[in-house]
Amino acid sequence: MQSKNSAVYKTILTISGLIIIFAGLKIADKIVVPFFLSMFIALISFPLLKYFQSKKINTPISVSLVLITIISVSLSIAALIGSSLNSFRKSLPEYKEKIYNEIGNISSTLKQYDINVDSNFLYDYVDPSFLIQSVANTISAFGNVLTNYFLILFIVMFTLLEAAGFSKKLKLAFNNSDRSITNFYAFSENMNKYLTIKTIVSIITGMLIYVSLMIIGLDHAILWGLIAFFLNYIPNIGSIIASIPAILIALVQLNFYYAILVALIYLIVNVVMGSIVEPKYLGKELGLSTLIIFLSLIFWGWLLGPVGMLLSVPLTMIMKIALESNNDTKWIAILLSRNINN
Repeated sequence: MQSKNSAVYKTILTISGLIIIFAGLKIADKIVVPFFLSMFIALISFPLLKYFQSKKINTPISVSLVLITIISVSLSIAALIGSSLNSFRKSLPEYKEKIYNEIGNISSTLKQYDINVDSNFLYDYVDPSFLIQSVANTISAFGNVLTNYFLILFIVMFTLLEAAGFSKKLKLAFNNSDRSITNFYAFSENMNKYLTIKTIVSIITGMLIYVSLMIIGLDHAILWGLIAFFLNYIPNIGSIIASIPAILIALVQLNFYYAILVALIYLIVNVVMGSIVEPKYLGKELGLSTLIIFLSLIFWGWLLGPVGMLLSVPLTMIMKIALESNNDTKWIAILLSRNINN
């Protein structure tokens, strides 16, 4: 009886502890988000660091080369996003006028079928300026993290510098526990593989979207390609969210049939890349159930905003590994798993 009460007490204590931790993360999100994003960038950059080190380049110079690469890529992307957003905002009045014309056409078409709908009624309930500005604001929200750009770079630099001697620290921290060290290395290897493949797939996805939309003549094709690249990191719904603004612009700039064509382009690219190419090379090493991936997307998005959605899989994996290392919390890790045999 006493052991049963003790187990219940430990369970309540564990859940309470997790709630307190998550509440703290929610309160301190302005500090936590740049830190998590830095860890994400460091993990993506680690294979590049290992490549430089394999060429007999010492660690400080290797880290410097990685940082130069990160700065070059990030500034190039920022310049592309900035110019695309400026061009997009300049086009807003034109899009607004076209939407008003479309509303007028819809109202006229409905009248031909004896359905009288006042155009002013549609104008009141379909505010095109609000709709288009919301798209622009959503895109800009991902750029707000750049306010902590130098802080993120410093954290990435120190993380990569510490990575070389981390294995020794790990052995000391876990008292040479083979199981703990093996679990961590397995997690690290799987996470690096996941992020590397995800990054390559996201780059190809973005390029395919950009080229396809440029061919059909859609405005700001490079912007929609960049959005497809970034949102492809978000599991399940990222590609759907990425397609919405491009479809809306196709509807306004071109016509309904082109909007359908744009939707088909996104569908084909994401089915091929997300359902065929990515699973072929990624496999199921992460061991998270599909339901947990979807729920983690919602949870981390609520907790940390867009960056939380971006990092939902890595953060859930870290939490799963941490829970597995303790017998009292291992049952939670089992619930998160795809296969109980793992």
